[in-house]
Amino acid sequence: MSTNHSKKENSKKENSKKENSRQENSRFDDRISDDEFLDEELLDEEDVGTRQKRRGIKLLLAAAPLLLVLLLSTIAYFAGFFVSMLNDKIGTASSATTALSASDEGWVFLIQYLLYIIFFGVWYWYLIQKKDREEEEISSSSKKKASRKKTSIAAKKKAAASWNPVKYWAARLPLLLVLGYALQLGVSALLMILSTGFPTAFSAYKELIATMAGDGVDIKTFIAVSFLAPVAEELIFRGVSYTYAEWAIGYRWAILFQAVVFGLYHGNLIQFIYATAIGYLLGALRHQSGSIVPGIVLHTIINLSAYLVPAAWIESLPKAGLMALLSTAVIVPCCIILLKKKKRHSKARKAGA
Repeated sequence: MSTNHSKKENSKKENSKKENSRQENSRFDDRISDDEFLDEELLDEEDVGTRQKRRGIKLLLAAAPLLLVLLLSTIAYFAGFFVSMLNDKIGTASSATTALSASDEGWVFLIQYLLYIIFFGVWYWYLIQKKDREEEEISSSSKKKASRKKTSIAAKKKAAASWNPVKYWAARLPLLLVLGYALQLGVSALLMILSTGFPTAFSAYKELIATMAGDGVDIKTFIAVSFLAPVAEELIFRGVSYTYAEWAIGYRWAILFQAVVFGLYHGNLIQFIYATAIGYLLGALRHQSGSIVPGIVLHTIINLSAYLVPAAWIESLPKAGLMALLSTAVIVPCCIILLKKKKRHSKARKAGA
């Protein structure tokens, strides 16, 4: 009996020792897990701070084109001035403050938009290459991690193969033509109505428009405004500015951000208002299409239409009011059709992007 009793006591002592060691180990494990949790929290805080800094930098880069445009336009002005000197337009150095002629201004516009296209074209090409590399890295890592998604990947590839952006937007070219002309007509009619109430505010604006799209405009100015400006401005705002803003704040806010930057780029309150609205439409078209090409087409039509809208259609308030109503009746359905989300189109576009 005594032997059994001692065995029981020994087993109790061993069990108590095991229990105590188990408790100590659990406390140690808890301390380790708490430390790991704290480390993860610190890492998360660092990640959040890093992401916020990166977003801020990208937003600054999205707005940076405004400063670069100012620099390039200054270079273009002096280049145009130099060309005018070579053509012996200004004469002696004492008349260096004389305003440039219409022909010389045409040279300035040509050089200016060509500089924009070269500089921002290279920049936008770099962003496209960077985005493609990142998407390839993401897709390759996802393939390694998730082999079970082969069916969905195959479906995406099939959708990408069936997606033909040229054919898709070529079918919508008539809509872009009608929308571009209606936008120019509507804006011209609305500005005509507003100018009757604020003649002083519109005087400088009318002089600017007469220089760029008035009667007897220089052929170089016509080419620059109608064909080079749309390409340059879409590269700047729907290309570079929108891409950085989308990376920083998402596509919804990026559309608004680049539209405001586009409005500021025009440099006066009147153009800021309608340029921001049109810029928002062009940004939405950029997101919907996944390309700046439809925006270039629409932008070109809008600028060309400035030379095609008859002044007689908006020469009086009743006519301008009627044109504003008619153009609105055309603009709204065209925008709805162009920007309407289609699941099949959006999936195929994303897969083929």
